Amino acid sequence: MEKADRVSILSIRKIWIDLALSVFSLQVILYAVLLIRHEVAKGNAPMEAAQVIVAQLASVMAVATGITFILFQGVDFVMFLTQLYKERLKRRIKEAKAEGKAEERGLWKKWNNRRLEAEAKGDEFNEPPPNETQNTLE
Repeated sequence: MEKADRVSILSIRKIWIDLALSVFSLQVILYAVLLIRHEVAKGNAPMEAAQVIVAQLASVMAVATGITFILFQGVDFVMFLTQLYKERLKRRIKEAKAEGKAEERGLWKKWNNRRLEAEAKGDEFNEPPPNETQNTLE
C-alpha cells in the first residue's frame, strides 16, 4: 500500500473539499467583518484593534474548522444511513418475493394434491386452479 492510498478517518471527501473550503472561508470572513466593525465602533487605536482582530480570528478559525468538519461529516453520515436503509429495503423486498413465491407454490401443490386424490377416487373435480394473481390474504 502506498502512502497516497491512505486516508485519514477525520477527512472530508475529495468531492466536498471545494465546498468545504468555501464554507470555512465564508465563516471566517463574516466573523472578520463583524469583528472589524465592532472594533471600529469601539474607537480603539488602530494597533490595538489589529491585535484584537488577529487574536480573535486565530481562535475563530478553530471553531470554523470544527463547524465545517461536523457539517460535512454529518452529510456523509446521512448518506451512509440512506445507503444502509436502501440495502435493507432491497433485502426485505427480495425476501418478501421469495416468501410469496413459496406461498403460491404451496397453494398450487395443495390444489394439485386435491385434484389427484379426486382423480384416484374417481370423483369429479370442479375446483378452479389457484389464480396466479390471487390475493392469498383473503
